[in-house]
Amino acid sequence: MLLRWLFINIICSYTFVYALNVLEKVSLNDKVLELQFKSSLDGNQIHSFDMKNPTKKVFDFNNVIMGQNIGTIDTNKMVRIAQNQPTKIRVVINGELGGEPYFSPTKKTYKIPLELKKNELAFLFADKPQNVNNSKPQNENKSEPQNENIIDKQETKKEEVATSSSYSACGDVVVIDAGHGGKDPGATSGGKKEKDAVLAMSKKLGKILTDRGYKVYLTRDDDRFLTLEQRTKIADRKDAKIFVSLHCNAAPNEQRASSMYGVETFFLQKTRDARSKRVAERENSAVLQGTDRSSKQVILDAVLSGPKIILSHKLAIDIQKNMLKNLGAHDGGVRSAPFWVLVGASRPSVLVEIGYITHPEERIKLFDSSYQERAAKGIADGIGRYLANRAKEIDN
Repeated sequence: MLLRWLFINIICSYTFVYALNVLEKVSLNDKVLELQFKSSLDGNQIHSFDMKNPTKKVFDFNNVIMGQNIGTIDTNKMVRIAQNQPTKIRVVINGELGGEPYFSPTKKTYKIPLELKKNELAFLFADKPQNVNNSKPQNENKSEPQNENIIDKQETKKEEVATSSSYSACGDVVVIDAGHGGKDPGATSGGKKEKDAVLAMSKKLGKILTDRGYKVYLTRDDDRFLTLEQRTKIADRKDAKIFVSLHCNAAPNEQRASSMYGVETFFLQKTRDARSKRVAERENSAVLQGTDRSSKQVILDAVLSGPKIILSHKLAIDIQKNMLKNLGAHDGGVRSAPFWVLVGASRPSVLVEIGYITHPEERIKLFDSSYQERAAKGIADGIGRYLANRAKEIDN
């Protein structure tokens, strides 16, 4: 039943991904903004319109997703580009155009002449995907090998265009998933169970978000086991803006328990990192009972190229940053891994490992009400930051 649901609800939802075009490069050549795509564009994919007070020209590119390394341009904030919707890129030109847009002969490049003044230079690309640094991990546990998935803070420092307190939720829907439950205790240590800590924290997070104007749904509000289908389908059914799954991490053995600690935030993606793979395998073990390996891989491959990955990465960065600010905890980094609970929700989704239940001191904190409250506030602030930035990056 689980396998059948996965194929119907996920494969059918994502088969269109293979037909999507990709924006591969953005450049500025002789006052002409050039958008280079992987495949030829159809003129029907482009919708443009004008805005007044102030004057703006908006271009929507439908059935297109953002590439990973598309470059930057300098136009003094005259141009803003973002993944406005999961399958739509929006380009906003602040001011007048320098001429009519046109295609290259292959229709793989769309050119927009800009009316640039002589010294208009200083533009930070509005929605550039964050880079993963492979050589300089920050704040890694000394006992762990160098991790390719830890985000380098210097390279990924973002322009903070809005504060979470300035964002008006206006009933935006957030789904919070307390990991494990019922017959599945999750990680255990010192007589404590992961399922209990994350349930308490999910309730606190739900209350904070509700007080801020969000509409919140918990996948579970008591001690019960949920299938993968039950955890993820609510996000689509309620048209949630965000899906957040809460968990506690655990060291692989007693020898490493005292040396592994800190907060980590994961988004869905394949990884070669052994540590991230291990965490994902542990969290996946309960929800994937009864599904054969080959079938799981077919479904996972169909989803991992989806457009929600970029937005989930951004959400993970904002949540991680704000959790650290509130907790003063060790920074385990923003990482990628194939978590199955993030596969089914077709919207920005992250999995937060709030701390290590196997670490003697961190375990005490995880079950402390005050610490749980601060962690929940950090996650809520990160959600607000993400949504505020999304609202500011592109005019809706």
